[in-house]
Amino acid sequence: MTRTRIIVAATAALLVAGLSACDEDGSAGASGTVINDAAPEPTPARTEPAPAEGTGSDEAESGGTGSGGTGSGEQGSGEATTSPDGSAPDEEPSSQLCKVADLAVTVQYVDSAAGTVHQALRFTNTGNRTCEIQGFPGVSYVGGDDGHQIGKPAGRSGDKGPAITLDPGAQAWAPLAAPRPENYDEATCRPQEARGFRVYPPQEYDSVFVPLPLTACSNTEAVGNFLTVRTLQEGSPS
Repeated sequence: MTRTRIIVAATAALLVAGLSACDEDGSAGASGTVINDAAPEPTPARTEPAPAEGTGSDEAESGGTGSGGTGSGEQGSGEATTSPDGSAPDEEPSSQLCKVADLAVTVQYVDSAAGTVHQALRFTNTGNRTCEIQGFPGVSYVGGDDGHQIGKPAGRSGDKGPAITLDPGAQAWAPLAAPRPENYDEATCRPQEARGFRVYPPQEYDSVFVPLPLTACSNTEAVGNFLTVRTLQEGSPS
């Protein structure tokens, strides 16, 4: 019995020693399962915290507040600019295009020959500034209480003349020619009573009414012109 206990004790001691040896060289765990050498886990990439909403980074702030960024810079501000030496910009030229508000427009009879009535459209600078006028005025007959156009507008004859400077009180005029309605048969002319002319100064979108009761041809399909205008000339008709 005593010998048996000695053998068992010795066997147990050997087993303990063997297990201790396994733990020291790392070949087996205490549970008896085999553990392979695993590769180290990769380190996660470092991410910078996002900037607070609406603030932006330093670079964004410096770029966003310039003239081409948010629009708060000088470009596009709409403020008046000055020249590099700090003086005000050059003033506009004193001579500008003549406007309807600058002009008084009248019609003057000149003569009548070969069945055509020759008249002069006179433009007088009634303003207080010097202005320029050049080219062909727009002219048409008008009638009725509503001022509707009668027939075709005046056709242009000749070349465009040079610019004319009109000081306050100065004049320019354009020759206007109108064949007499009785020169045509009624079907060709289609005569109507006109109250006068609608006149557009050159390069203007506003017009003036010049009263002159007469008979005008209204046929817009007829060949040729029932009214002809030439370019403006300096002064007044002789």
